Amino acid sequence: MYTLIKEKNSRNIEVIKIKDHYSNRMIALNSQVSPQKEMEKFVGNLQNNKCYFIIGSGNGTLLQCLKDLNLKSKIYILEPFKEIDYPDDLKKELAEKNIYFFQFEGINSLYISDAIKNAMGMECEILFHPNYDKLGKQFLEPIIKKMEEATITAVINKNTEKHFRFDWLIEPILNLSLSKNGKNLLELKEKFESRPFILVASGPSLVENLNFIQKNKDKAYIIASGSAVNGLINNGITPDFVTVIDSSIINFTAHFKNTKYSGPIITTGTTNHLILKHHKGELYFTNFSIDTITSEARPDLLYIPAVSSVAIYSLLLTHFLGASEVFLVGQDLALKDGKYYAKGVHEHEGAKNIGNIIEVEGNISGKVKTTLNLSSMLENINNAVSSIQQNNKNIKIYNLSKIGAKINGVPFKDKNEIILNEIIDKSWIPQNIYTKEIDYSLSLEYYNKITKCKEEVDDIARKIEKINKKAVTLKDLEKLLKLIKKLRENEMLETHILNMIYSTTKSINNMFEFGFENNFQTNEERVDMLNKLTTFVKVVQQYLEELIHHKDWPDMFKKGEQ
Repeated sequence: MYTLIKEKNSRNIEVIKIKDHYSNRMIALNSQVSPQKEMEKFVGNLQNNKCYFIIGSGNGTLLQCLKDLNLKSKIYILEPFKEIDYPDDLKKELAEKNIYFFQFEGINSLYISDAIKNAMGMECEILFHPNYDKLGKQFLEPIIKKMEEATITAVINKNTEKHFRFDWLIEPILNLSLSKNGKNLLELKEKFESRPFILVASGPSLVENLNFIQKNKDKAYIIASGSAVNGLINNGITPDFVTVIDSSIINFTAHFKNTKYSGPIITTGTTNHLILKHHKGELYFTNFSIDTITSEARPDLLYIPAVSSVAIYSLLLTHFLGASEVFLVGQDLALKDGKYYAKGVHEHEGAKNIGNIIEVEGNISGKVKTTLNLSSMLENINNAVSSIQQNNKNIKIYNLSKIGAKINGVPFKDKNEIILNEIIDKSWIPQNIYTKEIDYSLSLEYYNKITKCKEEVDDIARKIEKINKKAVTLKDLEKLLKLIKKLRENEMLETHILNMIYSTTKSINNMFEFGFENNFQTNEERVDMLNKLTTFVKVVQQYLEELIHHKDWPDMFKKGEQ
């Protein structure tokens, strides 16, 4: 507990003080003599081409000093106290100079991990506003914990990008004949508007809520997220739709290869092509922000932002389709008896290796055990719920899990208290079964664009190699930049390829925006530029080489390459 006091002292200086009721201490958050000099000294130590996270803002003098400094860096100010805020106009001015102010209460670790992601190639540093380091640990520990969580999430996201850097391009290309002719959910939006949805995930509490799903299967749309389909089918319930976005072959072999489900699937181009190729039911496609191939072929489809799990994808779907209520079943994000899959769900080997176990707030009370991956997913779903609720005041979301983790903004709802009265006409949902005809002609066109892109990159790389790496003249620099400009004018590369190596690309973009102070007047700066751009081109070359020869291309693609 604390009391925040704003006062003007005898020097007419606004001073913000914290009365810590735990320690009975009074702490001034800014200088009581000269806040201006205090902040000038503080910001004088900041450097260009860095990413700073500054904890605390004091009486606001820091913000004005940073604004006047015109530093070529990214700065994120995280204020622990909800009583300290600034006008939106000032925040907008600061954002134009890459200075961002957040109140800690309104920020989760995903915002911070995104900031880290957007600072690729820049050194990151955490600083305390003077005097904030004198605060008790109860004020600082939550924000430090968020920083730690964000760092873990940033590493997970970077590893995910690396793991799927080929799949997220290959699968949309191989799915083109299906996505090109796939059905558009937007044409059916009126069927879903103002209707309740039951979203089924694969968590342990799925089994405990089977009777609720069975009881309300005619009164709500039932969507099974990915692997949850088998948890339902194996317990005698057929969902109305199944959602799937995962490009991994494991997703096909573990969950869909032998499934008995033949109803409609709602999907994205990133889904493993074997799942869609062998599925005998209807396919509804949406665009997905990490998939630039499908959106180029089908700009008319519903657009869904990139998310980390199919469960969050399903939740966003209900928002965009105009659901009235959403009941989350099996969305535990926690362990039960050391497992996070419900009985009846097909497990793959990766699910058995749960890694480190931590505790998070439970959905009803107390703490529940979960994994680092599930904890990261919890942050993602918290972020998704927050975004939905900011944009949609009508939708109501409930979590039926008694054993699960607490999702912010989503209250627990006892299944016995839920009464749905109106029967939904589902006769329009297609149940036709047919074998997919796959035509790879358009996919081959994209593959050929990739090979031509590789040829152009190789040619530019050869020309860059001829530049003297020890003494780079301004004329050499001009030639280098023209070659890079030509490289990025390649539509296949700029639109599709660079997205798959985002960390490297963002690092180069940050270098151009923040990295050089003297306008390349020194040979050292020009050599540094040459070395970094040479590395960038080599990364692109290597990626294209591995992409062209990737094992997931069908034989006809490899023959076309010979």
